[in-house]
Amino acid sequence: MKLNKNILTAAASLMLAASAHADFSIYITGSTAFRGAAYTSILSLYDAAGLNVNASAGTAKPFTTIANPEAPGKPVTAGTVTTYSGANAMAFSGTMPAFGSQIVTIYCLWSGSVEGIRDVTLNTSLDFLSTAVSQTSAFADAGQTTTADFAFSDVFQASTTYKTPTLQGTKVGVIPFALVKNQGAPANLTNISHQQAITLFANGVVSLPFITGDLTGDTNKVACLIGRYNGSGTRYAVFADTGYGALKSSVNYKYSANAGPGSTPAFTAVTPDPNVGHTSGSSVKTDVSFAISTALNAAGDTYVTGYAIGYLGVKDAYGVTGNGSGALNLTYDGAAYSPANVYNGTYTMWSYQHIYNKSGLSTDKTTFKANLAAAIPNNLGSGTGASGLKLTDMSVQRSVDGGPIGTQY
Repeated sequence: MKLNKNILTAAASLMLAASAHADFSIYITGSTAFRGAAYTSILSLYDAAGLNVNASAGTAKPFTTIANPEAPGKPVTAGTVTTYSGANAMAFSGTMPAFGSQIVTIYCLWSGSVEGIRDVTLNTSLDFLSTAVSQTSAFADAGQTTTADFAFSDVFQASTTYKTPTLQGTKVGVIPFALVKNQGAPANLTNISHQQAITLFANGVVSLPFITGDLTGDTNKVACLIGRYNGSGTRYAVFADTGYGALKSSVNYKYSANAGPGSTPAFTAVTPDPNVGHTSGSSVKTDVSFAISTALNAAGDTYVTGYAIGYLGVKDAYGVTGNGSGALNLTYDGAAYSPANVYNGTYTMWSYQHIYNKSGLSTDKTTFKANLAAAIPNNLGSGTGASGLKLTDMSVQRSVDGGPIGTQY
């Protein structure tokens, strides 16, 4: 009996040892605006040897993957990394120094900041990639359906309607936003106040003199809004900062190639539901990149001389055609965007980037979260290509989205 007991004890010890070093998977969702920084930060946690990366532009299974000319390993060429870092679905697999010989597989599906919080709080089943092994040509990935462990979000959980259960959040950066006019908009459209922005968000289109103050040259001209859908953290953050209200409905416009007079390009209202804006910042960026000057008027019955204003994370804003140096960025309440103006509180259109999860994480996942949070500040990028700003550079802080800004002690 004693021998049997010793054998059972030894067997149990071996099982515990094996489980302590078992391979494991992590599922991440949330902010589309932060996926580039998440991509590079996750890559930085892996050992280079044996690392596999897969990606897809799709959002649901079955996925069509992105070809990786350097398969089956990590893509390292600039063009490939850019394509992968902007993908909607990603998968990584390999070893990490923090976990020894364990294989850590990470699956990401970027859906939006508010949707990420929703999906973690409600345990929503999501479609992730099923393999991290890429190929030199695109292939069909059947996908898998499961729930997410973590969500990146541009907004506090309290700003959303998904308040229960309370998630555990860690701030990992600051995300600035900008209001950007379309290429070809007049030179005197340079600033927008928060009161003017509120009116624009509510109506979707306003007379141009309402913003520029030019009652002579801008008569019978309009400015319209190119905005995001109501699952967007960018929308929540910008609406909150202006005082419009994070949860308020909006009227959105979009670019159309043939809606104008004589089937010409124009900005026209989204139909049938104008509250439904673009699902990604890249689509807003595309629309405001068009150098056109025709838009549907406020009455909705004719096209007039008009321009577009969109709101974007600053990385996307600098990607708008003609805006490489920020020439199309509007000042906000008289303040221009710059990292220094965010750090010192002069420019207020920003929010925190958070990583959220439910309580009760495993030890491995808790360790992973801590390591990822520590890696992000070194992978935010710099200059016009930065995905965000470092928390440690901030001289100011706020406790709610769009809330008062005070000194950070």
